[in-house]
Amino acid sequence: MHNTIVNSGSHESDHSFKSHPEHSDEVHRAIVEIQKLAEEQPDFAKQLRDMSTTEEVRLALLSYGITISNEALWRHRGSLLKDGQPTWRG
Repeated sequence: MHNTIVNSGSHESDHSFKSHPEHSDEVHRAIVEIQKLAEEQPDFAKQLRDMSTTEEVRLALLSYGITISNEALWRHRGSLLKDGQPTWRG
């Protein structure tokens, strides 16, 4: 026995799609900058691993001119360094 769901009409919305702020181009650019910085400066990558909180990481990145929210940092912490491991304990 199979259940079949039929879409009996199209639902068109007047609302245009807007990406979530955590998936924006600005977040993507910040992530790329962080990855580049970590690759070019191994001491910085080590410093990331030694930090305790996301806020501490965000403030350190701010000193390099990289602006990103704590939420975006937390979501992407496993993709900031090439080995794919989370960067800080926080």
